[in-house]
Amino acid sequence: MATLTCKSVSGKTLLNAEIPGCAYIEKAEFSIDGSKLLFVNGDNSSIIFDPSNKVFTMELGIKTQNTADKFLKFWAIPSSFKKTKNEKRPGSQFHEIYEFHAKVYATEPRTGFERNTKTIELICTLDYQL
Repeated sequence: MATLTCKSVSGKTLLNAEIPGCAYIEKAEFSIDGSKLLFVNGDNSSIIFDPSNKVFTMELGIKTQNTADKFLKFWAIPSSFKKTKNEKRPGSQFHEIYEFHAKVYATEPRTGFERNTKTIELICTLDYQL
């Protein structure tokens, strides 16, 4: 299971996600000023995690019945990507922690704003255990 935790410098924008095996979204919550956009298992998701090349991207999408589609696009900034913990456990289990800056662009969760956010930079931690 991988847990992604991100926050903007101002602290107003947050992204938290549970990503089993870094392969799909179990749950993700994107919020600005407390207004939330939620993604769950079963929503469209595409994730690329290649730590040896400092790559981590996510594209999430929801089709809703009464409103336009909702989306989130997220990518790590490779020059900031670093492993801060690498622990092997008995058997094949391991625990790795990565820290990096990332950018996110999504459907605006707040009312009274343009349909999509601007690109926002986040400071992130990815805690990955198998």
